[in-house]
Amino acid sequence: MLMKDLSVPLRLILTEILHHRIIPCHYKQSEIVKDLKKRKAGYKGELILSHYVKELPQEKYYIFHDLQLEHNGVHFQIDTLLISRSYILIIEAKNIIGTLIFDNVFNQLIRYNADGTEDVFEDPRVQVKRLRKLLGGWLAKNGFNFLPIDTLVFFSSSTKTILKTNTTDYTALEEVCKGRDLFNKIDGMEKSYSQSRVNDETIHGLSKFLLCNHKPEKVDILKEYSLSVNDIRTGSRCLKCFHIPMIYKRGKWVCQNCDFITKDSFIGGIQDYFLLIKPSITNTECRNFLHIPTVDTAQKVLLLLNLPSKGNTRNRIYLSPSEKLSIPEALKEVPHAFHNKK
Repeated sequence: MLMKDLSVPLRLILTEILHHRIIPCHYKQSEIVKDLKKRKAGYKGELILSHYVKELPQEKYYIFHDLQLEHNGVHFQIDTLLISRSYILIIEAKNIIGTLIFDNVFNQLIRYNADGTEDVFEDPRVQVKRLRKLLGGWLAKNGFNFLPIDTLVFFSSSTKTILKTNTTDYTALEEVCKGRDLFNKIDGMEKSYSQSRVNDETIHGLSKFLLCNHKPEKVDILKEYSLSVNDIRTGSRCLKCFHIPMIYKRGKWVCQNCDFITKDSFIGGIQDYFLLIKPSITNTECRNFLHIPTVDTAQKVLLLLNLPSKGNTRNRIYLSPSEKLSIPEALKEVPHAFHNKK
C-alpha cells in the first residue's frame, strides 16, 4: 500500500530557482550548477526506484517515499521505506554512472573516470547504517520497536554502472543491488524474515504515525551558499527561455530575449520571492522585485493571487500561501523523462 508518494525535493526546486536567479558571473555559480546536476541525478534515482517498487505486492508492504523524520534534534531522510508484518526495509537510491569501487578499508566509494581521474563519494552502506540507527532510535522512543530493520543500497542503472570491491570478500556487497536485482534481494529478505511478528492493525497504526511525524526539513538556500538578497536578480522570469527580467507593458510581461508575451509571469516571480527572500511581501517590495511601475498595478497583481494578508490597506503585508508549491518549468522535464521507465 502506497502511504507516501515521491515528489520533487524542495532543495532541488530551490537550487533550480537560484540557478536562474543568481547574478551573472557570480563566483558561486559553478558550485550551484554542480549541485543542481547532482540533485537532479539523485532525484532521478529515487524516481526510478519508486517505479520498481510499484511492482512489489502492494498488499504485503506499506510504502513510503522521501520520508523525513527527526530524532533527538537530528533530521534524517529515507529515500524509500518498506514495512511488512515481518520486517522494515530502508532503501537508499543512487544514480551514479561509471565504474565504482567499494573501498572497504576506508569506507568510501570511488569512481574511476575515462580520463584517469577519480571521484570519491561517501560509502552509501555507511549512510544506510546511520539511517537504520536513527530510525531504530526513533521507533524505540515512540514505542514501535517491534520489527527488525534491514537496509539496501539501490543503483538505478543496470547497464551504465559497474560495481566492484577492493576485497575478495564479496559479502561486502550483499546489501547492494542494481536495477531488477532489487527483487532478488527483497525475495532473499522475505525468506530470512519469514515469520510474521505483528498484525495488519499494528502496521497500519505505525504507518499513520509515521505520516503524522513526517517533517520536511526547512531550507534557507541563500544561507547555505552564503548569499544575500543582493546576489539575486530581480524581475519576472520568462516561462519560455528563463530570461530575467521581463518588461512590464500595459498589463503584460514581454521577454526581451525571445519576445515571449504573457500575463502570468508575475506568479512565478512572487513564488521565487517567497522561496528565496522571505515568506511575506509588501506592495513596495513587490514593485521593486517584479519591476512594476505603479502602486496600483502592484496591488492588482497581489490581489489576483488571493494571498492571505495582515494589516490595513496602506501597510498591508501579503503572506506566502501554505498550499503545495508548484514545480518550476525547468524541473517538470525531470519526472517526465522517466515517467514510463522502470
